[in-house]
Amino acid sequence: MMKALVLCYSVVVFTFFLSSITGYWAFGSHVQSNVLKSLMPDSGPALAPTWLLGVAVLFVLLQLLAIGLVYSQVAYEIMEKSSADATQDRFSRRNLVPRLLLRTLYLAFCALMAAMLPFFGDIVGVVGAIGFIPLDFVLPVLMYNMALAPPRQSPVFLANMAVMVVFAGVGAMGAFATIRKLALDADKFKLFSNNVVD
Repeated sequence: MMKALVLCYSVVVFTFFLSSITGYWAFGSHVQSNVLKSLMPDSGPALAPTWLLGVAVLFVLLQLLAIGLVYSQVAYEIMEKSSADATQDRFSRRNLVPRLLLRTLYLAFCALMAAMLPFFGDIVGVVGAIGFIPLDFVLPVLMYNMALAPPRQSPVFLANMAVMVVFAGVGAMGAFATIRKLALDADKFKLFSNNVVD
């Protein structure tokens, strides 16, 4: 388990921090929230080869599909708990048709919300700061300390506390920053607008 966690966090740190650090290094404070938008400006030539931008967009799509599958499982479970018949097979027509219908309607609703809100990046920032950072970085370490109860002076406990404090601070700063950005951008918001507020 520990090897898997180290590998998982190493890949996350390498991929996410590498792109954010190099994006800020290349574009400074003018980097957009989506680094690909900085590489593909509205005016002028693209700043990277077309094939590389295409591969990057494909990887972003794959990541969003994976994230959508993982984080939508809770909604699917809630919807299917009331619509499924436990006495019948999981793939019977009685259980399969409502499952496909509910999941399709849920995804259509999510797509409608994303298309309706041109400030979707701001909303994602708030959700990430308030929801994902605590769930991904603070809660697992807290649960580890509660479940295994390492001694309070051990390096493991101290490292876990440091991770919790650092990422709680990162989440709080992210929440304040994204809520501030939402407030500053509020006058530019128009539903179903092509002008994405960045």
